[in-house]
Amino acid sequence: MTAILGGIPITEFLVVYPAPLESPGLPVDCAYEVGVGKVAATMGLYSLLLQLETRRPVRGVLLCGTAGACPERVRGSKPPVRLGQVCIVASDTLADEGVATAAGFLDLGAAREGQRLIDTGPFPANPRIANDAAAVFGAPLVRGATVSTCSGADDAARALYRRVHADVETMEGAAVAAVCRRREIPLLQLRAIGNWTGDRARGEWNLGAAVDALRHVLQPLFPGH
Repeated sequence: MTAILGGIPITEFLVVYPAPLESPGLPVDCAYEVGVGKVAATMGLYSLLLQLETRRPVRGVLLCGTAGACPERVRGSKPPVRLGQVCIVASDTLADEGVATAAGFLDLGAAREGQRLIDTGPFPANPRIANDAAAVFGAPLVRGATVSTCSGADDAARALYRRVHADVETMEGAAVAAVCRRREIPLLQLRAIGNWTGDRARGEWNLGAAVDALRHVLQPLFPGH
């Protein structure tokens, strides 16, 4: 039986992932690599949509991949998601578009004199799709931060958490969401936790287990895998 997410069969979502390591193991005509980072993922998805628009309807985009989760020692509270677990990103933001000043981070997406220089989000997921996916995958809803520079030290992770209160950190989510918003296509972002953010020596890295978790929940929903 096909899973229905917000009224859309999951098989009618365009499945994309950043890097080959994060491939969900679906058929080559079902899942596509878009690239790692904001620029690559933006260009990759936009080019893919242009290629597909005359061949098949794209009713939604499903971005899957790994993520780092903010640990309890940094956030001061228990994380809503654990290592090796999948989660649904309910809202994402471009978290480091700005200027690092002596007085702190100057967010270029913050409104000043009634204007915003750039749109940094937040980019909320469609609530029906996100809630249906959370039920289908047995996954918590989390808040995401999309960055160009990942938090590889506790001080950096703490500063990011204080600024945007994100549960997970990725390098593509909000950029892909911006493309989907422009094209008026709903985005579902499914991530699996491969490490804790902050000090890398304490990250408990296991990307393989995270990818296995993605494949475990996705592959049964797509025939012919």
